[in-house]
Amino acid sequence: MHGKVEATKHTVPQSVLKKIVAAVLCLAFLFPGIAMAGKNAKENDALEKEREEELVLEELVVTGTRFSVPKTSFPGRIDVIDSEQISQLPYENVDDLLNWVSGVQSSRTGGIYELSPRVTMRGLGGNMPARTLVLIDGVPATIGDSGNMRWNRVNTADIERIETFKGPGSSIYGSNAMGGVINIITRQPKEGFTGKVSGGYGTHDTKKGSALLGMRSEGKTGWYGQIAATGLDSSGYKHLTADSSHYDARIDRFVEEFTINTKLGYVFDHQNTLELNHSYFDDRRGEGYKYNIDRGSHREFDTNALNIRYDGGFDDWQWNLSGYYQKEAYFWHRDFERESSIFRVNSDRVDYGAFGSLAKDIGDYNTLTVGMDARFSSVDATDDYDFTDEYADNKGELDQYAVYGQNEMRLMQEQLVLMAGLRYDTARFHSGFYDSNVPPFDEVSGSMPSNSWNAVSPRMAARYFFTPDLSLFGSYSRGFRAPILDATSRYGIFRGRFYDANPELENETLDSFEIGLDARPLEEFSLSASAFYSLGKDFIYSVDTGEERFLWGRDRSVFRMENVTEVEIFGLELDVNYRLSDMFKLFANYTYNDSKIEKFSERPDLESKRLEYVPRHQASLGATFLHHLANISVTVNHTGSQYTDDMNENKISSYETVNAKLWKELERVYPGLGIAVKADNLLDERFLRSEDTKSPGRTIFGEISYKW
Repeated sequence: MHGKVEATKHTVPQSVLKKIVAAVLCLAFLFPGIAMAGKNAKENDALEKEREEELVLEELVVTGTRFSVPKTSFPGRIDVIDSEQISQLPYENVDDLLNWVSGVQSSRTGGIYELSPRVTMRGLGGNMPARTLVLIDGVPATIGDSGNMRWNRVNTADIERIETFKGPGSSIYGSNAMGGVINIITRQPKEGFTGKVSGGYGTHDTKKGSALLGMRSEGKTGWYGQIAATGLDSSGYKHLTADSSHYDARIDRFVEEFTINTKLGYVFDHQNTLELNHSYFDDRRGEGYKYNIDRGSHREFDTNALNIRYDGGFDDWQWNLSGYYQKEAYFWHRDFERESSIFRVNSDRVDYGAFGSLAKDIGDYNTLTVGMDARFSSVDATDDYDFTDEYADNKGELDQYAVYGQNEMRLMQEQLVLMAGLRYDTARFHSGFYDSNVPPFDEVSGSMPSNSWNAVSPRMAARYFFTPDLSLFGSYSRGFRAPILDATSRYGIFRGRFYDANPELENETLDSFEIGLDARPLEEFSLSASAFYSLGKDFIYSVDTGEERFLWGRDRSVFRMENVTEVEIFGLELDVNYRLSDMFKLFANYTYNDSKIEKFSERPDLESKRLEYVPRHQASLGATFLHHLANISVTVNHTGSQYTDDMNENKISSYETVNAKLWKELERVYPGLGIAVKADNLLDERFLRSEDTKSPGRTIFGEISYKW
């Protein structure tokens, strides 16, 4: 056990904070007249004209405001992985792409075989889900019960771009956006009948095929539709390490999955579109050991998701209305040497809701956005033993309602952009119930107490353009997160640990201050840098209770989600992009995170300990070379060492991975034909996530495709 280290406390005086809040609110709301200041100043005319010309071609993003705005004018950090990068970077799953975004931590130790990859942002801890909200076309895809995002269900054939909004996004999106928001934008079919089909084979007897078919009416209005389907089958690899003494009947960790997305829409005019989306995900994954069950211990994640969206507007009014429904049927058949310990988990996890936003230009310099959200989550789960009459049931529901408003002002010929937003959320956990006849859990059976939480999430931000190619921004924002249902209503295994339920958890909050710089000193070269400081209150954290219980053949440590009094996070991010020519481009980024427990009244022995699964250093480097003979892309990722327990006694060593992709369009052979070879972990680095699990090492996959 490490000795206690006294940490220096960094707090923001309330008087200073109040002055900052008052000043920004005054600027954003009370004095719109200053937008007229200098309107006729001749020295700004050239700048204004140049800015307008730049914005015509500038990339638009929707995640920061729910409506399209120029990326570089938004007073915050939004990174975009565009269609060009998606077509060129070496990746197999969508969360792999996020490895090349600074400030984002994506852990997929098992490659395509990973049960539930973890993605988090800005040092918030990689073993706790639900602090990063994931959207698909603006609709929540995160599961309310477990807080997980099923990254495996995202169809890579159907991605147009990915927007990453870093830092608390709760002022617009509420709970689960405490650390940031990732918005996956799917493809829109082009005019006429278009499509792409592909198939490939790779390491571990991996077979994969996909098809993307789309059709759109001619002209600017009319119907469109699209189908995207992907299938994957792989025999797998033996992922259990020699130190994994708990499971000696090792088998290959297989995966079988199928995803199909359908889209149907109608364009009324350039401002009004109605769209219906449905996705289905059928997934089965082995866990690498077998005693009595035919396929060994395995899990299934079958998901149906449906959403309808209407984007509308006229003149300077815009709105969007959405409704969604998502159900995950989760199944786990756990295999043990002792037949009496074999059990099945059947869990229905349902999420649904509706939300609407309205934006209005007020004059030439203000845009006001208001909206309302309603989200509902529930779980109904049963653990049922195969060869005994033992069982465990758990149920629970979480309801969330919110209203919000945000105002953006563009002053001094748009050299200065101010933004202020405020959101109020209320959340309620109810209908919690746990019932079991398995000792000692039979002693805690019965209804669970309801709990409710309220949160106010402000955001204030500003960006100033010194020139069109040099700008500085600063922001303050507060994020919050209500406890997930798994933490409040379930006793059992969660992310490899055994947990007791804690229905009395408080919601957590995160106050974050950020400054950032964007510069383009050359047309071919861009630089972005950010620094942030975050202070978490009532931070929900996995804590070892010190107890042990004999379960399923061995003694297991008992964990419980607790509210840490204060968590302090400091971070830096640096991104560089350099396009040497149309043929050759480079990118590099670096992330530093220092995340630690500052104060924990109930457990002072954990004070000054670093948060688990947060590497202090991360870095990426990539190069792409395009040539008529062949194209190649190579990336290198460095992940620093990280602790795997709350007492900082166990650590994963740092590691590097090298990925590569080689591809060529075979237009001379047949128009639309192409081939590609992808290599993941080219140097065969066998890094670990825990003492039980190792990575698959080097994998190579070849693919042939045809598009029209």
